[in-house]
Amino acid sequence: MDEDAVELRRDVPPGDAALVIDGVAASSFRLVVDRLRAAYPARDPHHVEAIVLREWEAFSAGRPLVVPAAVEEGAREILEQQPV
Repeated sequence: MDEDAVELRRDVPPGDAALVIDGVAASSFRLVVDRLRAAYPARDPHHVEAIVLREWEAFSAGRPLVVPAAVEEGAREILEQQPV
């Protein structure tokens, strides 16, 4: 797959915008937790967040689908400081 393939999904409500990255729909952690908390208001919010984290870990198998841009910047700083 094209590692640069990112598209905005049009079938989600505004404010719930999800991206499709490498063929996988992605949404922000906060939006997912907020939607689930709204759908399950009787559940402990911390429990809902813990479930999302557990599912993310199971889905991702330890390899992130996306990383914040600052991660790349930090990696560059480390690589520039290391001898070749």
